[in-house]
Amino acid sequence: MSSLLKTLADQLREHNDTRAGEIAFDYFNQSHQPYDDLFKYLLSLTETNNQNVSLIGCLIQSFLQWETQTKPTYAWATFDETCMNNLILSQLPVVFLNDFCQIFRISKEHLFSLLRTVLRQSMNASLYKRALTIIVKLQYQSEFLDEEILLPLILNSRDHLIHLFVDNQQELEEKLLNILNRLYRYGGRSLGRILAEEFNMNVPNINKKALGKLAVRYWNLYGHNQVTKYPNLASLQHKRTLNYLINVKYSGSSEEKTMSDEAWNEIVAEVIQDDQDLLEFLLEQMINRDDIVSVKYWINQTKRSVDSLPNWMQRYVYSKTNFGRPTTLSNPARRASPNFYKIPSKDTQITFIDTKSEYDRLLERLFTVKNDAEDIYLGFDCEWKPIFANAANEQRISVMQIAFADEIFILDMLHFFRTCDSETAQQRLADRLFDDDHVTILCYGFRSDASMLTSSYPVFSRALVSGKTLLDLCLVHFDLMNTQRHVFPYASTNNTPSKDKGLSELVRLCFGIALDKSEQCSNWERRPLRSAQIQYAGKQYFYANSLPHLFTSTLATDAYCLLAVYNFLKTRVESADYFRSFRGQHTKKPDSSPMPKAMDETD
Repeated sequence: MSSLLKTLADQLREHNDTRAGEIAFDYFNQSHQPYDDLFKYLLSLTETNNQNVSLIGCLIQSFLQWETQTKPTYAWATFDETCMNNLILSQLPVVFLNDFCQIFRISKEHLFSLLRTVLRQSMNASLYKRALTIIVKLQYQSEFLDEEILLPLILNSRDHLIHLFVDNQQELEEKLLNILNRLYRYGGRSLGRILAEEFNMNVPNINKKALGKLAVRYWNLYGHNQVTKYPNLASLQHKRTLNYLINVKYSGSSEEKTMSDEAWNEIVAEVIQDDQDLLEFLLEQMINRDDIVSVKYWINQTKRSVDSLPNWMQRYVYSKTNFGRPTTLSNPARRASPNFYKIPSKDTQITFIDTKSEYDRLLERLFTVKNDAEDIYLGFDCEWKPIFANAANEQRISVMQIAFADEIFILDMLHFFRTCDSETAQQRLADRLFDDDHVTILCYGFRSDASMLTSSYPVFSRALVSGKTLLDLCLVHFDLMNTQRHVFPYASTNNTPSKDKGLSELVRLCFGIALDKSEQCSNWERRPLRSAQIQYAGKQYFYANSLPHLFTSTLATDAYCLLAVYNFLKTRVESADYFRSFRGQHTKKPDSSPMPKAMDETD
């Protein structure tokens, strides 16, 4: 290292930045070839593996200061072109590149030419990301054509580089969405032609599956609330949702993703609405599986004339006999009626709360105890409408289940609870449930419920800070399986994986039969709820003059079975204080809970 660089390094090490700058300034002021000297020092500093950023910055800033003050008139020197290009494309820290180009008179045209040379190389090359970083840092994105950078990144599904290029700029986010929307103008069926005719790109092998995932991902990230602006992406999102639902309906291999026929039918109807293109897409998937029953159902349900369908669909429909006969939607994968867990007590009362009088009765029940020291154990669960995209911020909690040993309350969070005063009625419930020394909330995988509660009703945030009432049986479940497996009478002895997951598996381990989860992924925002939803939530009731009536239920509810599981396990664990050690703990992993109620079909 030269004496100048050593002196500057010593000053910078002692944090004498000002003095270091003065020394460098004086050096350039006295030099007969300051540009050559700076170039030589930069080459020296960038050719080593040492972190010389401070030294480089000191030299460049001092040189700029010297240029500004002295306005030198030296004859312009000629520098080694290879060394100059290496400094620009690989060696010099990008943060100094703009100043470097200014000092050494590097034109934008020459810089762009160098960058374009690199952009034609493999995206896996380190120089490619370096070139992209230079373009972003110097804000030159608009200087390059779509087919030079953004389109190749899209077609190769380079998400991290796309994020780097877009750089959180709304203009570039819209540019990205516009390109994707153009590509899917014909539903993705003419990608090659669009690329050739509109972008002059010949791409023989397009990974349509990866491209579709990418398009939906960015649609959800940047434009999901702009359907009219990006209609092709909105349609693509719906088609991917329908594909997911079709797989759920016909796979029959994953209990965690099954839905009842009614829930499936309900969600599909909401997706297709009056869109005839989506209807034809749905029918095509069903025809591919030779399901004429479902095809006929949806033609009748949407009042679509068979003669208005594409010719090949007409031929399929008319090739099947008795088209005019009424049909019911059936799901072959769910024809069997498995034995599921049921609430054992015939005296369990179920109350649906959507009036102030019923809400007051819930509060009275929560606060009525024999003495101030009495502990209350409650089963707890929440439900909300599933979404099939990344717009989780649009979800709202729909119902809350609070289960006592002899009564289950189903609280309408979507419509009624928001009418209650937040500082009194709402806060009183939140504090009693989540911030009370004498209340224990039995839950399973509470993280998703907590997130939905606080996003839907911030009044719960304060009470959930401590979370001291929570007893998450998800934690208990995993701990017992690892340390006291023998407490479960139905645990397998050969570690064979179970098809049941989450709370359903815990119930099976305790009682030998699982929970029916087929209504979990259903539209919990509709009112009135379907009878199957009501059964799932732990209640059978009907509406007369819009008022729910009370009935007893022999069907399962997550909230109630949590009480049953707790009462069962507390008699079998080795220590009476075992459960106390888990009170107030939180699940650490979001995926510790059962099947999420918000699903992203692009996974």
